[in-house]
Amino acid sequence: MRLALWSPRPEAPERSWVTTLRPPLSREVALLPVEEAPSAPPAVDLDLYEIADDPAHAFVYHAALLRPGVVILRDWSLHGLVAHATLGAGDPASYLREMRRAHGETGGFVGRQVARGLAGRLLPSLLAVNDRLLEQALGVIGPTADIAHRAARRLSGRPTLELPLDLLLPPMPVPARDAARGSLGLPREALVVAVAAEDAETARLPAALRALARLRRSRPSLRVIRLGPADGLESALLATGPLSPASLVEWLAAADVVVALRFPARGGRPEVLVRAFEAGRPVLVTAGTPEAEESPAGTVVPIDPDHAEDAELEGMLAHLLDHAELRARVGAAAREHLDASRRPEVATARLLAFLRTVAAGKDEALRALAADQADERTLLGYAMEEVRWGARDLGLLGARLGLEPLLADLLGRPGSR
Repeated sequence: MRLALWSPRPEAPERSWVTTLRPPLSREVALLPVEEAPSAPPAVDLDLYEIADDPAHAFVYHAALLRPGVVILRDWSLHGLVAHATLGAGDPASYLREMRRAHGETGGFVGRQVARGLAGRLLPSLLAVNDRLLEQALGVIGPTADIAHRAARRLSGRPTLELPLDLLLPPMPVPARDAARGSLGLPREALVVAVAAEDAETARLPAALRALARLRRSRPSLRVIRLGPADGLESALLATGPLSPASLVEWLAAADVVVALRFPARGGRPEVLVRAFEAGRPVLVTAGTPEAEESPAGTVVPIDPDHAEDAELEGMLAHLLDHAELRARVGAAAREHLDASRRPEVATARLLAFLRTVAAGKDEALRALAADQADERTLLGYAMEEVRWGARDLGLLGARLGLEPLLADLLGRPGSR
């Protein structure tokens, strides 16, 4: 089987599951990487599209809409990607149509606020805008159970697969705690907390910093590492700018506890969680996110993002900082979970079985997709989209309502006058 893997070229191979799975995968299929928009799509048996809520994935998104294939949906919400591909390209009408198509009047209202620069980042991120992509997909692979289960409810019987690709990052060597501290200039006996802050808007930083400021009053040796941009943070040791995987692992190895809160969660597990597991460090995560829900009990410490978040975070941090044995147990359990999940041969076998199933039913699936489409530039196409929006709003996802003949007779069939 010839397989095209559409995915932007990674900045560092250590940050891509492809690096781990490429050797066993290449023994079974002819794997053709497509890392930028080609002049013509490659001739293959099946396309595999890796799509995240990132502008770099715009060419993959466009290709997946034009030529259906298997989608690796890294993030459930694709609002940022769709906004970039429409609004950012000078086409606000297409952006507003996508928002209304996905979320009805609510989507139209929020879309207009976004187009005017009034919506901020949090509210639009809650509107997924992934329905068109899912409708065109022959199958979906979710890196978390949450994404896979949501996709299955939207795919009307088309195949889905949960495959924890986020846990399949290539392993990195982890320095000993004292060696890492010596290299980074940290006191050997200090208590050190690393705070993940790559996306300050979702990382719950105010809560983390308030809790740590109070803890420093009774623990003067406490040091804080901020893994992300500086932003004027005071009284803390900063790890600023983008960190390489090796540098990230070194900072985490030097820490006693890692704080990796985020709300809302975009989808997959962040790299800092995987690397903290690798370093064997206990991680505080936001309850309800994939980090909390899909990690075995005892491998992470969940914190509720509610009115009691500050007190709960401070209490959990204090308990972990005061009990080295507990930190070691939680960190060891996290490392064991990662080791058990990082099995390239098993992941490759599951992936190949899924792709072969999709390939076997590809022709029939393409015929079904073609039969259910109408040109949205026509009155019939517009009416069909309105009907589909109403059906989605009522929870009738994928239901054949039998209205196509009626609408075609009322509004005209394609090509009729």
